[in-house]
Amino acid sequence: MPYPWPITDADVTLQDALDIALNYLEVTKQAYPFSETEQACAAVILAGWRSGVRHRIRLANNAIVAIERKERSPIRPRYPMAG
Repeated sequence: MPYPWPITDADVTLQDALDIALNYLEVTKQAYPFSETEQACAAVILAGWRSGVRHRIRLANNAIVAIERKERSPIRPRYPMAG
């Protein structure tokens, strides 16, 4: 089922970019929980589209990089360190 994009004239490109990103993330076992990953990828892809990026591979790559950076980020403490 296609993602519900708010821009109807770009559905094919946006959906292709999302499919590419999610396929890669599934193969590398980084797409779980899936619905959260799908929403995060879609947000990055849509932000890229709105900033002028029109190439589906570049949009997909931006989403993949965003997810990989999120997963690799170190655990941050909840409270600021004193001192």
